[in-house]
Amino acid sequence: MLPLDLGINLQAQVRAVTAWTGEAHLLADAIREPGFACAALNAAAWAAGAIPDATAGLIGAATALTSGECGPHLWAQADPCPDDRTLLAAAAELEGAVSDLLKQASALARDCRSALAAACAAAASAGVALDAATTAAARSAAETALAAAQAEIADCEAALEVTDDVGRRLAHAMTCLRRAPDDLAGTYEQPYAHVRDGGDLPFSGAFLTDGILTIGPA
Repeated sequence: MLPLDLGINLQAQVRAVTAWTGEAHLLADAIREPGFACAALNAAAWAAGAIPDATAGLIGAATALTSGECGPHLWAQADPCPDDRTLLAAAAELEGAVSDLLKQASALARDCRSALAAACAAAASAGVALDAATTAAARSAAETALAAAQAEIADCEAALEVTDDVGRRLAHAMTCLRRAPDDLAGTYEQPYAHVRDGGDLPFSGAFLTDGILTIGPA
């Protein structure tokens, strides 16, 4: 139904970027892809007749990952999702992609904080060396080291603003996607209960009406 190619290789992109802020912005760009994929999946579910309450998690994840830019994509024309099993499998795949990105965001934030601590220590050391300098050469070397450390500190602090925001958005998207089965089951509780009791749903072949129970206890 939806070709979800979410093999995002952030590391391959990062090789060409040396600044922490550059890496953080690459990550911020990378999370948009699964965000728009969530919106596309939502559009496919709506095209099949699912109501918004049944896809609330998809909407929440798409909104978080795209900073609210997914609006028109949520209701864009799409091929209808054939059944609930397909919808939930695609949502689970998206959850996996978001989980991988959250791990990358956590690792980047961790490494950036380590670099920030090292830069602060280097700045302090350079400050001491500058105060103790007795020659022009020593003063110049200390000033150069201090400027480099201060630049690293500024870069790390700016990067952490981005990575912390990205981490929060990814964590929220994960929460939204994890509740996708409950959103669907809760919205269509009565039809699912009817199927569990051996009943048939009308319009065989339409979304949620193929007579196959895929949500909830048998």
